[in-house]
Amino acid sequence: MVLTRRPQIAAAVVSVVAVGLLLTACNRGGDAAAGDSGAPDDGCTVAYSQGSLSGEWRVANSEDMKAQVEAAGCEFIQISADDDVAKQLQDVNDLLAKQPDLLVVAPVQYEPLAPVPGLAEAAGVPLIVVDRELPGTPGEGQYKALITIDFVESGVKVAESLVQGLTEKNGEPRGNVLHITGTTGSSPVIDEQEGIDQVLADNPGIQIVGSCDGLYAAEPGRSCMEDFLQRFDAGQIDGVIADNDEMALGAIQAIKAAGRTELLPWVWGKDAQRTALEAMLAGEMYYTISTPPQYGAITMDTWLKIQDDSLEDPVVLIPKTEFTLDDEDAIQTAIDTLTEQNMNCCSE
Repeated sequence: MVLTRRPQIAAAVVSVVAVGLLLTACNRGGDAAAGDSGAPDDGCTVAYSQGSLSGEWRVANSEDMKAQVEAAGCEFIQISADDDVAKQLQDVNDLLAKQPDLLVVAPVQYEPLAPVPGLAEAAGVPLIVVDRELPGTPGEGQYKALITIDFVESGVKVAESLVQGLTEKNGEPRGNVLHITGTTGSSPVIDEQEGIDQVLADNPGIQIVGSCDGLYAAEPGRSCMEDFLQRFDAGQIDGVIADNDEMALGAIQAIKAAGRTELLPWVWGKDAQRTALEAMLAGEMYYTISTPPQYGAITMDTWLKIQDDSLEDPVVLIPKTEFTLDDEDAIQTAIDTLTEQNMNCCSE
């Protein structure tokens, strides 16, 4: 099931003609449409400030960005912030000092990185923000575009599935739920919580009775769940929401190690990793929704449209797919596709 709320780019493949146009636009150097970024005569440079490389999603995201930038004939420069907002601000300054033709930023957090659009503006370098949001208005000045997922909608969909699952389990929409969140202060966490809260406001019988920052990684997610299992005895908890599949899988490891299998399959995740989809078929997980890491082609296509003044909407939303236990064929197809691609993260 493909979810839509506003015009989206489902996939963008930079054709041979588009690559030629992109390189021509780079080589214009002083062309205002190209951001007057001082591009060299022999090619173009894309600088990527990656928030972290600590999880499979981020690694897949960086690999895809590098591949698509190089396929467009541009040099790719990347620095990882290692989940440190202060380091990411310094990384952005360092990358801007190289005067790239385009700066792409995948932020660690929202508010602490508010200076980034202003830094790009002062340097005269066009900025595209991907995945998580930053303060500012896409389409104004050098802040050219935001490419993201509607994380509020993701939160709504997870919570709607939670209501369905707990109704199935308890005969009505009621139960106590634990929430393993992603990195505190990041825009997906804020937006997903908004979506979850919207749904649970209409279902007061469901209460979130504990939360823990799992940092979007398996080991912290497992640690959060271990702490929860110490606090709550069997029968006190009905389900677990995790803001990504890595944390969900870490939680499942802790649940199985503690012999608390009454909590399976009542675990909800996000990202549609192959291992999470396999956990669903194994009866250990109830739901996941895709968060594709493939931003490279869409970023390059968006940049081309910016230079040609043909970008209609500076906010580009990536579509997503829900995976539910009642559609095992779709789950297996996604597993097979990821296996053929030798990938774990993540289904589109």
